[in-house]
Amino acid sequence: MNGWNGFEEVRMRGQFNLGGSRWLKALQVVLVAACTTGGLGPLFAQVADRVITTDGSLTGRVVSTSPNNVDLEDRDGQTKTVSIERIREVQFGGEPPALRSARSMLARGRAADALEEIGQIDPAELDGAEQFLLDDVAFVKTAAVARVALATGADPKDAERQVADFLAKHPKSHHVYDIHELHGDLLARAGRPEQALAAYSQLSAGPAAMKVRAASARAGMLFNQKKFEEAIREYEAALKIETGDTAGAAQRAAAELGKARCLSQIGRNDAAIDLVRAIIKRTDPEEKEFLARVYTVLGGAYRAAGDKDQDALISYLTVDLVYNSFPETHAEALYNLGELWDKVSNPERAREARKVLEEGYPASTWAKKAAG
Repeated sequence: MNGWNGFEEVRMRGQFNLGGSRWLKALQVVLVAACTTGGLGPLFAQVADRVITTDGSLTGRVVSTSPNNVDLEDRDGQTKTVSIERIREVQFGGEPPALRSARSMLARGRAADALEEIGQIDPAELDGAEQFLLDDVAFVKTAAVARVALATGADPKDAERQVADFLAKHPKSHHVYDIHELHGDLLARAGRPEQALAAYSQLSAGPAAMKVRAASARAGMLFNQKKFEEAIREYEAALKIETGDTAGAAQRAAAELGKARCLSQIGRNDAAIDLVRAIIKRTDPEEKEFLARVYTVLGGAYRAAGDKDQDALISYLTVDLVYNSFPETHAEALYNLGELWDKVSNPERAREARKVLEEGYPASTWAKKAAG
C-alpha cells in the first residue's frame, strides 16, 4: 500500500472521527502509509495534487516535474504525463493556503498582492514538503518580484538577479519557461536586447505552443523598440508554427493580437480593427484576462484611427466595467478613458477615471504617465 492509496482507503472508510479508537486506528494506518513514502512530516504526499489543464483537470500525486512535463500518479499507481503547454496550474495537496492564494493573484495580474501574500507563509508550514512544492513557492516569489518591476518601471536589476537565481536553483521546475520569458522581459527593459533574445530563445526548446510564445516574445520586444514592421514579421512567423491543440490555439490568438497592435501603429487601423473583432468572435467568454487585453488593443486601434473616439470609449469602458480584475489592462484603460473623456468634453468623468487610476494603481506606469 503506498501513501496515496493508504490515505484514500482511510478516507473512504470514513474513519476520520476526532475521538475514540477508530480515530487512533485511522491515524496509525496513515502513519504507516507515510513511512512507506519516506516521510513523517506534514502529509503532503497523502493529499491529492491537482493539475488543471486547458481541457479539464487531473488528480493524483505529482511524482516528477520538468520544464516540459508534469508526471502525475493516480490512485491505481498509473502515471500520466501532462505536457506543459496544456497546464494552467498545478495545485499541491497540503500546500499552505497562502501559496494557493498568491498563485491565483499572480495569474490574475496582481503581482504586488501575490508578493505580499506569499510572504505570509510560515516556514514551519513547509516542513516535510517535497521539492516540487518548494519550487512553486520560489516561482511565485520570483515571478511576483519580476512583474512588479515591469509594471512599475522600477530598476530591473534586482529582479533580474532573482530570476537568474531561480533558473540556476530550480532547473526541473515546470515554471522554467515562464521564468525565461520574464528574464527576457527584464533584460529588454534594462536595454540588453541581445541577452533578452537569448532568454526568449530558451522557450523554443519546448513544445510547439512554446515556440509560438518565443516568437511572440521576440516580437513584443521589437514592438517596444518601435520596430513595428519587424515585429509584424515575427508575429507572422509565430502564426506559421503548427500547433493543432487548445494550448497552441491560445498562443496563436495572442500572436494575432500582437500583430493587430502593430498594425495600428503603422496606420493600418482598419486591418487592425477587423483582426481584433475576429479574435473576439472566436474567444471563449471565460477567457477574461485575454479579453481584457483584446479590448484594450481594440481601444488603441480605434484611437489610432483618429475619428473613432466613441468606439474607443466603448472598448475601454468594456475593460473598466467588465474586465477590471486585471491591473495592467485596467490601468491602461483608465488612463485612456481620462484622455478620451476630456477629448469629448466630459471633464467630470475624466477626473473620475484618473482618480480611480491614481488610487487603485498608484505605482503603475500609467498612473505615473497620467501624473505627468
